[in-house]
Amino acid sequence: MLYGKRAIAGVTLALTAVATQAMAGTTDERTYFVPSLSYINADSDRTADNDVGLMLGLGKQISNMWNLELSLAADNLDFESSANKYKQRGAQLDGLYFFDRSMSFSPYAVIGAGVLRTEVAGDSDNNAMVNAGVGVMRSLTDSGINLRGDVRYRLDNDDRMPGVDRFGDWMVNVGLMMPIGAKAVPVAAVVAAPVVAKIVAPAPAPVAKPAPVDGDSDADGVKDSMDKCADTPKGTKVDAMGCELDSDKDGVSDSKDSCPNTPAGAKVDAKGCELDGDKDGIADSADKCPDSKADARVDSKGCELEEVIVLKGVNFETGSAKLTDESQTVLDDMATTLVKYSTMVVEVAGHTSSTGSVSLNRRLSQQRADSVAAYLVGKGVKADNLKTKGYGPDKPVADNATATGRSANRRVELHILQR
Repeated sequence: MLYGKRAIAGVTLALTAVATQAMAGTTDERTYFVPSLSYINADSDRTADNDVGLMLGLGKQISNMWNLELSLAADNLDFESSANKYKQRGAQLDGLYFFDRSMSFSPYAVIGAGVLRTEVAGDSDNNAMVNAGVGVMRSLTDSGINLRGDVRYRLDNDDRMPGVDRFGDWMVNVGLMMPIGAKAVPVAAVVAAPVVAKIVAPAPAPVAKPAPVDGDSDADGVKDSMDKCADTPKGTKVDAMGCELDSDKDGVSDSKDSCPNTPAGAKVDAKGCELDGDKDGIADSADKCPDSKADARVDSKGCELEEVIVLKGVNFETGSAKLTDESQTVLDDMATTLVKYSTMVVEVAGHTSSTGSVSLNRRLSQQRADSVAAYLVGKGVKADNLKTKGYGPDKPVADNATATGRSANRRVELHILQR
């Protein structure tokens, strides 16, 4: 009898120790808000002033060491020498690693990535962004409100400024971490007493119940107990949870997706195809002129074609009609536009500077116009839609007395003869 009591006491102490240990490692499962004020030390390549911004995060503790946060950020950085500004709006997902939460000041590291939308003088662009840094958190109340501060380096993949591939800004963030709802009661405090009672006074053995039959109602290869989409059509490809696949992650399942390879983050219609607000044939994500008028003929960027199109970037080897390799990208782009508008007739016009004899320049300009036309035909443009003419030095657009002027005069243009 004495041995039995000692055994019960020993088991009770062991269970109490396990419960206490579990309570020590329990995470706070409440979702929380983090409103923050940011000070941005702008990259010197921006030639912009430092300024303040705002961040609003929604987070959750997912383990004893890690928190996950989704944040929205906004800031404006004024140019140093003009009235323009970088108007930046972003969304990011961050992971916070806490080295020791038991300290009065809990240090942590942060790393994350997202998208930063930057607007300058009415021109906006979306670019990938990553940030990393270190910080410290201080508890303010027993209910879980914490004061937080960190320093981060934000890398913005914005390459709109000539000679600059990206910007790197330093950010100092100060904010409050405010949980939603009441703090949960530790599990050990709730279960310890009932566990001891059950050991002292064992309950009758439960009657065994037959195991339920786990079928596959929609015959998709996923058992009903694991199937989160239990009525998928027969023959539909599904993921491990029994739901239809959405390969391009646009919110439209593959079986209904008419455009299965839309870029990540693109807005799509009910058929899974990118939106085209002005109906010009260029998806909104690639349209640099999203408000072009109805029935306008546009280039590959969605901007209306001018009557005279200067093929900037189309160059030739010195004294020759042989195209350089760099010219092909520009001509490939223009060929796509001309193939799209199969009734459009254009004149390929070659021009030179005044250096050399007039007759030689006229002959060379004609050869260069013919070379461009031949390349376009090779890319699918109808030969009957192309006329060529070499103007030599007769129609300069700049002063031939300067090297810069002569370079501008050596050009190839497309003149739209019939739309």
